[in-house]
Amino acid sequence: MSITTLGLHGFCAARVIRRAFEAVDLITGMVDTESTKSELMRLLAAPIGESHYVSTPLWQMLRIANEIAYRSDGAFDVAAAGTGGTARWTDIDLSVKNLVRLSRPLQVDLCAIAKGFVVDAAVKALQEAGVHQGIVDLDGCIRAFGPQEWRVYFSLNASGDGARLPITLRDGALACFGEGYGSAALYDARQDMLFAKEEWGTDGVIIRAPSAAFAAGLTHVAALMPTDAAKVLRGLSAQGLVLTREGPRVLECTP
Repeated sequence: MSITTLGLHGFCAARVIRRAFEAVDLITGMVDTESTKSELMRLLAAPIGESHYVSTPLWQMLRIANEIAYRSDGAFDVAAAGTGGTARWTDIDLSVKNLVRLSRPLQVDLCAIAKGFVVDAAVKALQEAGVHQGIVDLDGCIRAFGPQEWRVYFSLNASGDGARLPITLRDGALACFGEGYGSAALYDARQDMLFAKEEWGTDGVIIRAPSAAFAAGLTHVAALMPTDAAKVLRGLSAQGLVLTREGPRVLECTP
């Protein structure tokens, strides 16, 4: 992760950036699926059918995931991804803030939004420390805040060489998915099918959204349902581009 702040110098900048990295460490530890002591794993091991208190960040992360699942009609589904299709996002009840009730035993795979969520957490920590403008970049999941306009360049081919596409960003987030943009797999909850990145194709997807968590999750929606994704994106104040061999194409609703 890289963090850039404007208007801060010396010790003050180092202090607030350190605070942002501490916030990131807290979130990643909270959702660590390899530790039985993480908050997420404790929740998944709790008695079924009972409401359990969780921290605000974990509740918000699950809520974002369920919001994208609802708007994509279940194409994006962190519960189905974690259980091989035996569970659905509707098995996670978040109707009361900070309370989670699971209606069946399940696992949850938050990889699709976790990177974006920790970027948002870093931005929040910077703002709470008094930073008014800056940009946070975690492996291509980027969020800018404040009045400064930034220009982010995306390669138009998987090798990273050659032409690059400039996208302006001010007080919002960008996330990308596809060949050349990380190693994330693509899970289609509707068909219970997992695609490795080499199986998905050569096109890339870039999403601009108000938050990095939504931008990251919506890249999967755009890849899974390219003909209908624009409708989902518009409902969440997001926009999308598909990077094809013929050039970038704006995601629009199919008549």
